[in-house]
Amino acid sequence: MASSEPPSPPPPPPPPAPTTINALTDDLLREIFFRLPDLPSLACAAFSCRAFLRAVRSSPAFRRRFRELHAAPILALFIEPYMRAFVPAVSHMSDSDTGITAAFADLLRDDGSSEWMYHPEAPYSDGYAFFINRNTEQNIFYNVHTQALYIYPRKSHVGVHTFLEFRTLPADRDGQRPSRVVCVHHDSSWAWARLAIFSSHAMEWQVIPESGTPLLKGGSYTIGTVIGGFVCWLYEDCILALNIAKFQFSLVDLPSPSDPDLNSCFNIGQTKDGELCLVGAQECTLSVWLLTPDNGGVERFVLHKAFPLHTSLKEVTGRPVEDIVDVGSQLIMAIDGFVYLAVVYNGDPQSWFVSVCLETTDVKLLFKRTSCSSCFDPCIMAWPPAMIHNEEDSETEVIGDSVGDNGRVGIEEASPILFTALRSFKEALIDDGNAKFVCYMDSFLLDDEVNSLLNKISTLDAGLAAARDRVLKIGGRSDIKKERIEREGWWRMCKGMLRRARPSCFAS
Repeated sequence: MASSEPPSPPPPPPPPAPTTINALTDDLLREIFFRLPDLPSLACAAFSCRAFLRAVRSSPAFRRRFRELHAAPILALFIEPYMRAFVPAVSHMSDSDTGITAAFADLLRDDGSSEWMYHPEAPYSDGYAFFINRNTEQNIFYNVHTQALYIYPRKSHVGVHTFLEFRTLPADRDGQRPSRVVCVHHDSSWAWARLAIFSSHAMEWQVIPESGTPLLKGGSYTIGTVIGGFVCWLYEDCILALNIAKFQFSLVDLPSPSDPDLNSCFNIGQTKDGELCLVGAQECTLSVWLLTPDNGGVERFVLHKAFPLHTSLKEVTGRPVEDIVDVGSQLIMAIDGFVYLAVVYNGDPQSWFVSVCLETTDVKLLFKRTSCSSCFDPCIMAWPPAMIHNEEDSETEVIGDSVGDNGRVGIEEASPILFTALRSFKEALIDDGNAKFVCYMDSFLLDDEVNSLLNKISTLDAGLAAARDRVLKIGGRSDIKKERIEREGWWRMCKGMLRRARPSCFAS
């Protein structure tokens, strides 16, 4: 007889396995990384495990878009002339990290072991350390951020009015073009100029023939700077630009001084596409000029946009617009499509530092610091090379879920290509048949002075790299006091940031 009892229901299916971090694909990881607030946070996440680092390294498109969305942070503000540093990463702490401030403070300490010493009255200005030879009183400028070297002639060579400028051109962002050094040899009036290029791939100099026509009609000398694909020298009424792809000079006129949007608070910079631009701030309005060809094909700076900052500054600072007394005189610069500004309010002892996206006009508050009469020189964080390149011998060692103690998080070595290029420069001139110029080189640097100078520069670079490494590690965390970042701390911090960025991706 058949049973009248109903059949037993099938057992319920097992619960789905929880989604863990290790189960996320590279595409999903990158979507999460887009939501991280800044580059230090991305670096902390990327170096917490191999999978995260692989997701960042394997996608140039992700890195390009991240740059477009996030302004490169200011790691430190150096205050001239003694390179005193303000570090935003520790400014919010009730008890500042004395190790960081001491590390920066010691960068210009001179122990007397080298024949080169820092200038006693003006050791640092506009990003350049100023060296003097104790024996010959020769002057050398070295840019501690860009590894540019500017050499005056020796004082014993009376009547010498030419200069040597060595510019380190870093590899492009995705490693398609090697790092290079370009040497510009010219007189003070730019009546002539000669170029030589050193490539890290070929490891040799290429000497380019002298320009046949005067580049400028006189004018006081100014130090150049690398901006995007150009080396630029900014004068009162024009910019002398060297295209580092074609190695050709060109002159670009500045907007007329009568232009109401142009005042003394302006600077040359670059858009997110690497194109030259001018940015200026006047009466709380930001103006942007772009190079545009006219009807005759001549490129000129044309006003691209001018937008008021009143409403945005009031939102990010909470201060009344009518209290603004200065915008841009302490700091205004444009890098990768973001403008960095310093804003001063009436009755406020602090300067407010903000970034403005040229594409979206979004304004973000970076930090505040006590105002001072000195100039600020910002140290902008570059992308860690180990987050771009995937060489087997990368210095950054990812061990399990952490960064190795001996791995450097994001600072390049102390400009070895500049050292190699400088040591081989005279030999290249000999091979090129420039015997007359080789003899003339003694008016700049003798052979035995080169190594002494490079040792001095190397010491400065190593100290700066160590301090920047420490700032980078601390910059990704807001809750750190003085304790050392332990290995397991990187992993916990990363997981916490990722959960806050995309909570639906993780099991409760």
